[in-house]
Amino acid sequence: MKSIDRRDFLKTAATSLAAVAACGFIAAPANAQEKLSVNDPTAKALNYTEDASKVDAAKAPTYKKGSHCATCALYQAAAAKGDYAPCGAFGGKLVAAKGWCAAYAPKA
Repeated sequence: MKSIDRRDFLKTAATSLAAVAACGFIAAPANAQEKLSVNDPTAKALNYTEDASKVDAAKAPTYKKGSHCATCALYQAAAAKGDYAPCGAFGGKLVAAKGWCAAYAPKA
């Protein structure tokens, strides 16, 4: 039986990975580029809205005037796509920069 050296192993591994990726077996998570719906169960549970200026303080007692997603620590601004970016509170789904939810945590 022929032994395989490290160089051959790496070539085989790289070729295999490329083939698998080309077949579509490796893909980004489906929710990574998906906008969060206000009807999503998690969005409802956290009182998510796409416009923080319309937050009803009676329904969202933790809301502080002036807070919005773009100033939240969970908002991943570096990956923003226009006015939307992934949010850690919603599994990376895209949320509005002007939005707000009860998971709001001001950036330090």
